[in-house]
Amino acid sequence: MEITKEIILENIEAPNVLEDLYQSDKKAFSEIIKTMHNDDSVLIIKYWYTRLFYKSPNKKGNIKKYIFTAFLIVLTWIPIRLLIAEDNYYANIYFYLKKAVPIIFFMTLSMFFVFNFMKLKNVLLSIIPGVVFYGYYILLLRFILLRPLANINNIITSQSINNAYYFIFVLLWFFILFSQSNYNFKKLNYTIFLEKCGETIVWSTIFIIGGAVIVGLSLALFNAIGIDAKDFYFKNIIALGLAAAPFVSLLVIENNSRIKLSVIIANIFLPIILVSLVAFGIVSIFTETKPYEDRDIFITYNIMIVLVICILIFTSINGIKNKFINVCSYILPVVTIILDIITLSAVIYRLNKYGITANKITLLGTNIVMLGHLVFMVYLKFRQKIEKNIIWECLKTLVLSCFSTLMVKLHLRNSLYDKEPQKNQPVVLEVTTYLPLYFVWAFVVVFIFPFVFRGA
Repeated sequence: MEITKEIILENIEAPNVLEDLYQSDKKAFSEIIKTMHNDDSVLIIKYWYTRLFYKSPNKKGNIKKYIFTAFLIVLTWIPIRLLIAEDNYYANIYFYLKKAVPIIFFMTLSMFFVFNFMKLKNVLLSIIPGVVFYGYYILLLRFILLRPLANINNIITSQSINNAYYFIFVLLWFFILFSQSNYNFKKLNYTIFLEKCGETIVWSTIFIIGGAVIVGLSLALFNAIGIDAKDFYFKNIIALGLAAAPFVSLLVIENNSRIKLSVIIANIFLPIILVSLVAFGIVSIFTETKPYEDRDIFITYNIMIVLVICILIFTSINGIKNKFINVCSYILPVVTIILDIITLSAVIYRLNKYGITANKITLLGTNIVMLGHLVFMVYLKFRQKIEKNIIWECLKTLVLSCFSTLMVKLHLRNSLYDKEPQKNQPVVLEVTTYLPLYFVWAFVVVFIFPFVFRGA
């Protein structure tokens, strides 16, 4: 259907029709709205004109942020560039630089979120945790393992210290959340932060894949004219691209907040993962390979559980409109709970058979925390479903009324009952209330286990 000024005026009070017209031919619709807009236009025309043609006046602020982001990208890229250098001088500190690169990356990400609240205190709070954690890790190597730092060949791998290093990233993830929330610990905005995390992962993946294609084509062109640019691209371009991907992704997300690719991907993968888990569980019954003996299957189970929890949190935050996917979101955590119980039993079995080690205790605690989160999510989902039931609402109101009347007669009525009954918080908010337990558990693994196991 051809879009004309007359059709828009006929449907001026039908916003759904106007949206359909816009979606059918955005260019034609925008041009007509542009011609219709003036000072005397009706409110809906002014709204559409603002939606289609509004440009933020804060260009200077954007330029400053782009320059600041470029600075952060360079800061992240330098240690990566040093890490892949072949110079013998850098080879001597390869081990420590390799451990420092991810921590520097987390520090620069924290500083990115601090830009909007640029204060000396916030900048220091973005840098100090990373420095402290890295210094703590080096001290663990020195005083727990009692190995000289100058010779990396003398450093013996330690389960508890390696686990502490990996769980440092969980703590740093929370510090990025703090920086995004302007270090207002009473009002941590989990929802917005988790959305940004999901979008950043998706956009970074797209940029890395696209960059890999462009690099491949560029190398082919150089090879065609007899120039070997592989080493230069690997050390400089690829390293810079990997450093820049998450920062560029965050800028894209901020400038295109209405586009949410991660929501689409999460909703697509939720039923696929459910089918995969069910199929995997059925097939594993008839195979000899079990997580009790096979370490690879055991690790695969844990990776699947982590993936499921991430997708369930993300879909809960963004909401599910499709009925089929909504049904899958009820079944998936239940199936994953069964998987987690099997994994827990495997950990206990391996503890009894092979003895107590830092890895097994860490896995046991991590699986208990994840199992608690899954059970909590199932409780929230089914509680929400039950509370939507009319019969349940009637029964609950009747019971509360009877109980309230009894309390009045006994003169035991509490001020709690004098207040208006509050509506239940949406599942969107309540799912994130469990996340601080991951911070507590990571803190235990990082700061307690290395001393309990004496670096073993």
